[in-house]
Amino acid sequence: MTIPKTDIAVIKGAWVDGMGSPSTGDFHDLVKLSIQGNLTAPQSCKINQGDVIKVNFGFINGQKFTTRNAMPDGFTPVDFDITYDCGDTSKIKNSLQMRIDGTTGVVDQYNLVARRRSSDNVPDVGIRIENLGGGVANIPFQNGILPVDPSGHGTVNMRAWPVNLVGGELETGKFQGTATITVIVR
Repeated sequence: MTIPKTDIAVIKGAWVDGMGSPSTGDFHDLVKLSIQGNLTAPQSCKINQGDVIKVNFGFINGQKFTTRNAMPDGFTPVDFDITYDCGDTSKIKNSLQMRIDGTTGVVDQYNLVARRRSSDNVPDVGIRIENLGGGVANIPFQNGILPVDPSGHGTVNMRAWPVNLVGGELETGKFQGTATITVIVR
């Protein structure tokens, strides 16, 4: 996008000999403040080609899912990819980041609420994620930042697992958590 030279402010002044006010025709431009330039930004970034990212944990034996703040005994975390395409970013001097925010609520920054107990609405199942290629173990669900390749194209390899948030045996049933991924241009 090109912004043509546009005056946004003008300061005018006038001089008079003696006392009194200058007439309207005596004012002259002293300063003009203008802007102009080019704005280049990715028009859109597609994450997983626009498809919802689903991570299926399968069937979990409740007798092995009793330790507080831990995944079920013997559970294998599920690996998944976040693939992104932000188009041609060669003219952009800014950096791109992906931010993850939990939309079903969080217990703390690292535990996304996946279910609440029916008896008292206390979160009992959570989900944690980590970036397998980033050196950061757990990714927070509040402003969790994931790297984006400067080319604007790439894949982030992730891992997810459920955690028992309360300890002890849990009610049977399904659980589900939702998070939103936003691409930020800085």
